Amino acid sequence: MPRVAKLILVNKDNEYLLLYRSGHPTFPNDPDLPGGRVEDDEQPAQALIRELAEETGIALKVQTLEKLCQSDAYHQGFTYYLYTARVSGRPDVTISWEHDRYEWLPLKDFTAKTRPAIDTYMHMVHDYLVQHPGPEAGPKPTKQHV
Repeated sequence: MPRVAKLILVNKDNEYLLLYRSGHPTFPNDPDLPGGRVEDDEQPAQALIRELAEETGIALKVQTLEKLCQSDAYHQGFTYYLYTARVSGRPDVTISWEHDRYEWLPLKDFTAKTRPAIDTYMHMVHDYLVQHPGPEAGPKPTKQHV
């Protein structure tokens, strides 16, 4: 069964990183999170660290991630993993070809932009955030990336 792991990244100002897909073949122009497919030989957290670096240029360590949830209820045949991490600064983002822009948003705006997405993964993100509101639910800031 294909697996997908994505990250809710929160900065020092309690802003959430939201990417926007470019003309990507899957869900073009949709809001997105850093992350992607988990390869057969990877654990979800390892795949997420790899995808985060590829898609944003941000380097974190697996130990900085906190798993929020896992579900196979949103898209038949897929297992979704959702993680979060906090950074003590506001890291520079270097987006890849998969995305054409990004923004750091307060939780309310971030949540509002996840629900209209075509990608059912973002529906899971929205549902999780509605059920577990507030940046205090995430991990404490780390100094792994400033």
